[in-house]
Amino acid sequence: MNRNAFGGTNLLTMQRPRTKRLFILFGRSILAVLSLAVVLVLYAEGYVIWYFEYGLGLPTESQLAALPTTGPLCAANPGSSYVPLSEIPPLVRKAVVASEDRDFYERTSIGPLARLASNIVAGRRPGNSSIIHAVSRQCLWTLVPECCKGPNLEWQFGTQVFTGRIERTFTRDRILEAYLNNAYLGRGAYGAADAATAYFGKSLASLDIDEIALLLTRFRMPMTSRHDSEWRNLMLDRMLAAGLIDQAQATAAKAAPLSLIAGPLRKP
Repeated sequence: MNRNAFGGTNLLTMQRPRTKRLFILFGRSILAVLSLAVVLVLYAEGYVIWYFEYGLGLPTESQLAALPTTGPLCAANPGSSYVPLSEIPPLVRKAVVASEDRDFYERTSIGPLARLASNIVAGRRPGNSSIIHAVSRQCLWTLVPECCKGPNLEWQFGTQVFTGRIERTFTRDRILEAYLNNAYLGRGAYGAADAATAYFGKSLASLDIDEIALLLTRFRMPMTSRHDSEWRNLMLDRMLAAGLIDQAQATAAKAAPLSLIAGPLRKP
């Protein structure tokens, strides 16, 4: 035992082992708390993944694959006209993709977390395909009407999971066909074919370039506006930039007067 100059025990020497034991005990306590927190987080994460993957009762990919391969993907709007993609004018199909979702055909079918990571690495804005997301929301109401009635997060996450399943199950052409036939475009019209009749009194196949451009604006703004000619011209500029029309066609279409017929302005 160490003694000081006065023959007593060195108190500093005696306190060191005690302090060391306290630090060890404190460190072990912190480690235990952190370990418990990690376990709880992993448990919560596992429950959330299970709940949104299976607990909501969303159709599985195999159930989605059993849906008809032709006609309405989901009968979101019974009574509306349904036009196969092959009968929709190529300019309409290409212009919708160029305007709404330029990466629609190039985007790979991966999970939401993997997509988020790839977007961060590539410096892209996070998010799903707007076309696929729209179709998933339309189909969710009809295929699983009892789903996602809880908090807003349940609807948001449920839609994300369902979007991924639709994206991995169906071809891009099938999804685009559903989008062009189900989207609400104003005047009580669902789908491009009904909208062509509601706005111009024509069939979809007989629309002129300026009418197609105006129709495309309805996918984002399904209401008549006093700025319709401006929105139409902006859409024509996008179609020109995408190489879908040439400068002469764009100039002629911008000079054309709006040819809207009178019609009811009903909300969906």
